[in-house]
Amino acid sequence: MKKRLKLSYIVGLLILLIASVTYAPGIETLGDTPYTFGAHRGSSINHIENTTAAIQEAVDNEQYKFIEFDIQYTKDKQIVVFHDLTLNRLQDIDREISELTYQELTDISEFEIPLYQDVMDIIGASKEINIEIKSQGNLKDDIELTDYVIQDVEERGIKDSIIMSSISADVVQYISKAYPEVPVGKIYWIIPLTYFPTQDMVQDFYANIEEMGADYVMMHGTNLRIYDKLAHLKPEGVELCFWYFDDRMFIVN
Repeated sequence: MKKRLKLSYIVGLLILLIASVTYAPGIETLGDTPYTFGAHRGSSINHIENTTAAIQEAVDNEQYKFIEFDIQYTKDKQIVVFHDLTLNRLQDIDREISELTYQELTDISEFEIPLYQDVMDIIGASKEINIEIKSQGNLKDDIELTDYVIQDVEERGIKDSIIMSSISADVVQYISKAYPEVPVGKIYWIIPLTYFPTQDMVQDFYANIEEMGADYVMMHGTNLRIYDKLAHLKPEGVELCFWYFDDRMFIVN
């Protein structure tokens, strides 16, 4: 009995620790600070994320002022709109996007995985767009993918309406140098700064941001707990953006 109680106590402490570590305040913690609400992976509550249905609803729903989606290559260099590098999380299929042709991906997928061009045709010039380059670890491919997107939005006449973003610092730095006119964001989830936001750490963090040339810091909502320090030490010309694992994404104005 005592062993069971001890085990229950340890499990309870672990659950409490995990909850405290992953707790993400809502955007309402900003109070009167203005922000712009966007659709993270489209309208991803009512629909499967990054599908054409999610994108179409995000276009039609006036509450979303911009739309974010993720792109990456298939094995045969088709550009698909999909967040994860594998099908594990959403479909419990242990296959990587990069090892499948688009036809193979379509054949085994349980739902639609759209092509980049199809999603862009839906959005058009209706709203601003945040396009994330989902790096597969090959910088040459990431650069090729970025160049294609920039050429495409130029041809569509909507280059002024896009933000590029990536979790890869190399991709962010490339976009900043090759296309300085295109705003670019560096994406973060949970980092040491999230829990140890000393002034020196925040300043070093922003120094790295400026060095890579990012215009936006795109952080998970967990980091709203340190918003005051982030806002106080934020360099001029760098904007804050917060995202969640649902449809919410906010650019702080």
